[in-house]
Amino acid sequence: MNRRALTGWIVAAFVLFGSVPAVLAAATGLAAGAAKGIGHAPLPASAALRASPTDHLVADAARSRMPIYESPNASEPIHLLANPTREGVPLLFAVTKEEGSWFEVRLPMRPNGSTGWVKASDVRIRKVPNRIVVDKSDHKLTVFKGDELLMEMPAGIGTRATPTPVGEFYVDISIPFANTGGAYGAHMLSIAGYSEVHMTFGGGIGQLAIHGTNNRSSVGVNSSNGCVRLFNESILRLKDLAPTGTPVSIRD
Repeated sequence: MNRRALTGWIVAAFVLFGSVPAVLAAATGLAAGAAKGIGHAPLPASAALRASPTDHLVADAARSRMPIYESPNASEPIHLLANPTREGVPLLFAVTKEEGSWFEVRLPMRPNGSTGWVKASDVRIRKVPNRIVVDKSDHKLTVFKGDELLMEMPAGIGTRATPTPVGEFYVDISIPFANTGGAYGAHMLSIAGYSEVHMTFGGGIGQLAIHGTNNRSSVGVNSSNGCVRLFNESILRLKDLAPTGTPVSIRD
């Protein structure tokens, strides 16, 4: 499928919670590739990477069928996740804990909040510097590096009937849009979280995203099917502060 066909398919299929604009990311080379691995470093991953206390660890899958375990040293996996994903992009996880040669990670799957364990030998570890916080009650998105506020902007969120779920997520795909006047604005950050109302939507799996919009009046109010809407100028600033793996906290 060529780039033009891919773009047309994405516009047709991805309606706010659509099936994954990630294909475009893969086709254009914008999805994050595997980072330099640290293998079984004798030091903790954060030390081996010289990570600061404010950094967050990300695990890029290094196997085509990624085994997920219920606990460290478990003998059999509970899941085998495809890499690349069903959308054709690299599989990655946000790391929540390190224990010996194992990492606990957030999983890009339902139900929201799912975690599992991966072997250090099955992933490549990298770090990201910032975190995103969405405050639903204030209709606000902020970016922090540790406790330092880097950016603050108004945000549109889900309606009462289609609320934006609360929880801990992470950016899994970053996609630009050439047509900045489209419904999703200039850019989209897909996050590894899912609508709790739409099990499917527009041919997709009901996945959440932070994106721009061509309707400025929809920012700062309850207006979406669950995604987070920003002004185009805001999403264009945010994308440079939020590489894939960046943690996203959504609060009431």
